[in-house]
Amino acid sequence: MTSSPRRSIVLLLAACGLLLVAPGSADAQRRRGGKQVPPVTLANIQLVPVNQRVAAVGSGRARRQVTITTRFAGLVQKVNFKGGGMVEADQPLIQLHAETEQIAVETAAAQRAQAADAVERIKQLNEGTVTRVARAEAETALKVADAALRRAREDLDRMTIRAPFKGIVGLTNIQVGDYIAVGTPITTLDDRTSILVEFSVSEAVAPLIKVGLPIRASLVTRSGEIYQGQIDAVGTRIHPETRTLDVRGEIPNPTLVLIPGSTFSISVNLPGDQAPLVPGLAVQWDRKGAYVWRLTENNTVERVGIAIISRNGDRVMVDAELKSGDKIVREGGDQLRPGQAVKPQDT
Repeated sequence: MTSSPRRSIVLLLAACGLLLVAPGSADAQRRRGGKQVPPVTLANIQLVPVNQRVAAVGSGRARRQVTITTRFAGLVQKVNFKGGGMVEADQPLIQLHAETEQIAVETAAAQRAQAADAVERIKQLNEGTVTRVARAEAETALKVADAALRRAREDLDRMTIRAPFKGIVGLTNIQVGDYIAVGTPITTLDDRTSILVEFSVSEAVAPLIKVGLPIRASLVTRSGEIYQGQIDAVGTRIHPETRTLDVRGEIPNPTLVLIPGSTFSISVNLPGDQAPLVPGLAVQWDRKGAYVWRLTENNTVERVGIAIISRNGDRVMVDAELKSGDKIVREGGDQLRPGQAVKPQDT
């Protein structure tokens, strides 16, 4: 009977002691927690151009390309090229039978020499011996002979079909002994040192297309191979039916690996407005969406809402009210609240 009241008193005192100790401990923890300033790392805001990417498909052609024909009819005497080979500018490709033209050149040369001799004899005579009319007639005859000789030589030269520029010739079915008429296609010739690709862009981005803008091109059949080029020419009118603008790009082809007629996938990055670039670790999320913490002048933080435009690795381009030089919290922002003081560690 006596032990029970003592035990009750001890338990009561112990309980009271606990009640006295517990509030003191909690107050101490709150005081310590209120004095702590969380450390954070910072990042400087940079503004970078927002590039708008335009994709299109176009067909390539050689920088210069022609179908070689003949202006004279005749028999083929010699074929001086092989299909698929490289030829130099002014290199003879086809030689037509030109015996008649050669005879015409020799005849004109003889007549020119005779006219020149007549003019020379008149010059050696005294002025009183030769009238002005005779002198003028001799000089006119020499000029006519000169013109006839030049024409005969040009006719002879036309019997040789030459390459107008350096390039790669195509295949041909012309053989020695064939008769070809005026305008008969002989072969093709392509200057493949660069490839021109024609494509179209929408009316919305047409004002941003300028000559000299860089382009990226890849063959549709080999998408892994990327070729760099630039815009060579821009059309002057929007097509009323398609609401598109014609654009021509040029791709250097020094190794001649690209073949005219191939289909290319074209990508053009168009310059636009500038947007802030932030580290991916700085982006926080809550029910209202994405945001970052911006450092104020008194080392407190404020929330700035953002809209993500694009990601590139650990960098995020955003649409936000941030300017160049602003400092945002890079690491340590997951437990912050608006107006909270922070301790910057580095930038």
